[in-house]
Parts: sequence; C-alpha cells; structure tokens
Amino acid sequence: MKKLCYYFFRKENEAKEKHMKIIVFDNEKEVDEYVGKHIIHLIKTKENPVIGFATGNTPLGMYQYLINQFNQGYVDFSQVKAFNLDEYAGIEKTHPRSFASAMKESLFDHINIKKENIFSLNGATQNMTSECLNYDKLIYENPIDVQILGIGMDGHIAYNEPGTSFDSGTHVVNLHKKSIESSLDYGFDNIEDVPKQGITQGIHTIMQAKELVMIAKGKKKAKLVKRMIEGKVSEDFPSSIIQKHSNVIVVLDKDAAKELSEEKK
Repeated sequence: MKKLCYYFFRKENEAKEKHMKIIVFDNEKEVDEYVGKHIIHLIKTKENPVIGFATGNTPLGMYQYLINQFNQGYVDFSQVKAFNLDEYAGIEKTHPRSFASAMKESLFDHINIKKENIFSLNGATQNMTSECLNYDKLIYENPIDVQILGIGMDGHIAYNEPGTSFDSGTHVVNLHKKSIESSLDYGFDNIEDVPKQGITQGIHTIMQAKELVMIAKGKKKAKLVKRMIEGKVSEDFPSSIIQKHSNVIVVLDKDAAKELSEEKK
C-alpha cells in the first residue's frame, strides 16, 4: 500500500533548492505565537489558503492562539480549506478519540471555517484503498500551502513509522509500540483500547506541501530534533525527510533545541 498514491503527484520539490530555517524561542508560548502569526499571515495574504493540520499536544497552544485571534476579529477562516494529517483506523470520525474529533475540539468548532472545507480521513471505511486514493486526489486538486508537523518519539511524522517508504502516498500503517503508548496522552483509558493501526498521509504526500512548519517543544524532543536536522536522511527516521524539502521552518523552544550544533541554532 505504501506507493498507492504516488503517481498523483508532481516531483516539483526535487528540482528546487533546499531551504531550512530554524527558529529557537525561550518558551512554548513564543513558539505558539510565532507559528500562529505565520498561519494568520498566510490566511490574510493568500486567496483560498489550504492548510494541513496536525493533532497531538504540540500544536494545541498554537491552535488556542488562532482561536484567540479569531475571537478578537483579527482573522477570518471562512475561505480556508483544512486537511488533517492522519487518523486511527477502525473508528468513526465521530468517535470522541478520533483525530477528526480532536481537531474539532481544539480548533475547528471555535472558528468560522466552513464544514465543507474540512477534509479528514475516514478510519472506519470498508474500502481503505479507495479512501487513500481519494484523499491524495483531493490534496492533488487542492495543493497544501502550509503543512503543520510534529515529530513523534520514534522520529515519525504523521503516522509514517520508521521504515515507511519516502515514496509513500496515503496508506494504512501498523502502529509501533511508542505510538500506541503515546495515545494514552490523548484520552484513552487503557492501552488495550488504543487502535493498533492508523491511516495517514504518506511521506510523499506531505512533501508536496509548498511549505512545512515543524514544531517541537521540550527536553524529551531534543535528541530527536538533532537527529532530524543533523542526521542522515533515512527511512529509518522518517522526519529526517524534511531536510529534502525546498521550504521548511523548524520552530523550537530552547529545550527542544539544546542538542543542536551551535551553527544550527
């Protein structure tokens, strides 16, 4: 399944000069505000912007910043299209622990984005092949301007676990132990309740975004950040692929950046 949707996409990024900008802030609040302002600038300057959203704890503060700015009248989401990165396999979008529900609770229900402009994967579908193909086709037809990313504790991005092909389109994945354990942070009471599979945008899909914004916070991410930015680009550490993108911003707090070489900070 890993190469399922590969041929939907152009290879424009491969011909472009690579550019990575690394920004380090003193604390998480400054990280959230910087990324929030970056997203708002896109919304105000780009007609019909398309944004890729990530779930998890890392972007929650940034989403709250966006909500606050919306409530104060500083930003209008009515023309924004949103694509979610991934989902658990085997549960409905309406399940309280689904990523679709998480994005509604953390952002979409609190802003004026149109329901028809929110796209997410259906983890409960009976035809995963069709779901994957259709999702990549939607992204091909609506190129993502900015994709928000976080780094998993095993180096994954979205649910692209170590060993995932860099050529992968949207696909079903067997979740690794660390990914399953980390799901306990998202409201599951017992490890037995956590789905053992996910459905995710593939690495090739993610790399088609015009810009990647990678966010990392805290000491526990420091060694991972160093490996992602300074290590070898390898399918064994999926997030390392961002080194190959033509337009990347890595936004860190000082704890997440503490292992980086001085010239990278």
